[in-house]
Amino acid sequence: MRLKSGEATIADAEQLMDWRGKSSAHEHAFRDAVKCWRAIGKALATGRPAPAVRRRRQTGNKKRA
Repeated sequence: MRLKSGEATIADAEQLMDWRGKSSAHEHAFRDAVKCWRAIGKALATGRPAPAVRRRRQTGNKKRA
């Protein structure tokens, strides 16, 4: 949110990049957040609720046969 606020600094962008690079879980969390924000934006623009987004299962929570 801060990066889109118009008040973000270069240091804020660098901190985000550092955080994303620390683990694949951080990168996945960032990408999921971007998807959510895009869905919210579309819903606000159209006046319709956004479709539900399926969450990925966390590592270690595998489906059982």
